[in-house]
Amino acid sequence: MLFKYIRQKAYEKKLRALDVPDVFRSCFEQVKNLETRKHIRDIGFIVFDTETTGLRPARGDVLLSIGALGFTGGRVDLSKSFYELIRPEREIPRDSVLVHTLTPGKMKDLSPVSDVLVRFLEFCQGAVLVGHHTAFDVEFINAALKKYFGLPLANRVLDTAKIARGIQKTQEPGKVAIEGARNFSLDYLAKSFNIKAPDRHDAYADALVTALIFQRQIALLQKEGMSRLKDFLRIGEVR
Repeated sequence: MLFKYIRQKAYEKKLRALDVPDVFRSCFEQVKNLETRKHIRDIGFIVFDTETTGLRPARGDVLLSIGALGFTGGRVDLSKSFYELIRPEREIPRDSVLVHTLTPGKMKDLSPVSDVLVRFLEFCQGAVLVGHHTAFDVEFINAALKKYFGLPLANRVLDTAKIARGIQKTQEPGKVAIEGARNFSLDYLAKSFNIKAPDRHDAYADALVTALIFQRQIALLQKEGMSRLKDFLRIGEVR
């Protein structure tokens, strides 16, 4: 709790010192006032995914797309959707194109990453974010946010891969579909929960698959008496 307080105060100090879009302030205020003792079904989430030119922003790799959708009342909310391609800040490597099929021809006349990220924050507001192996996506988003605005994401972030590991520890052997997994890849979890994932490596499609996995995870953890946001943050938060 002390570390969280210190981190929030440091963020707030930076926020006052910087000239940033108002959405940064509204997001921070909502996150600061987030009630973690609420039932998970009373929390609004945004499930998201990204596609990138590679694996390491520190070596020049950048965001190419962001896909996201709402998740409320324990269910996917397709009426709340976000998907944008981003003008590449570097050449897209051929190996990367083979993964996500975002060719240079598709990436012309697009908005710069700074504009897309502001719209993404406006879409998310102070919601808890959910993704799969989210540290990867957050690293790329934060690299761009810090570059253009001097601040990282304020939002709390959950990782369905971390939650899967938590489920494995809380369940008795053989009682849960993901028992015995080592990797917890998105494909593995989708298969375990009998979720079809036809358009892998599309940011919006992957966000949808992640949301469906999260929905199943909520049901499993509620059977274990874990029904409040703080329970999910304890086993699945990306810090």
